[in-house]
Amino acid sequence: MTIDYSAFDARMNKLTPDSKALWGTMNVTEMLAHMNDAFKIVLGMKECKDRSNFITNKIVFPIAVYWLPWFPKNSPTAPEMISRKKGTPLRDFYTEFEFLKKMIDVFNEREESKLKPHPMFGKLNKQQAHDLLVKHLDHHLKQFGV
Repeated sequence: MTIDYSAFDARMNKLTPDSKALWGTMNVTEMLAHMNDAFKIVLGMKECKDRSNFITNKIVFPIAVYWLPWFPKNSPTAPEMISRKKGTPLRDFYTEFEFLKKMIDVFNEREESKLKPHPMFGKLNKQQAHDLLVKHLDHHLKQFGV
């Protein structure tokens, strides 16, 4: 399963360094870095503690990804995905933006056996990781009105 970048391309290209969030505390560059860290963790490019358990993997994951129409605003996230905490230090908007496009390409090429556990949901197959990342990216694009 691959992420169809063309489905996000027009929306992502509406982002600017001055895009304002409709909710939450992240600015647009922090959001892009947050998404980059989400991809890096799944791809095994960033260490993150697996805090999952049976309930989060088998019950919470399918509800959050397949049952809820969207992620709740201001949902908790792993500190490894927050630049002000343990996330990757921020770069400029354009670097984060281009890196996110590259992360999508890397995910599309990565073999399922090389994917790493999600910090809250644990081990996911490539389809599950795809569905989570697509919903997560959609959530944050909506956060910035695109």
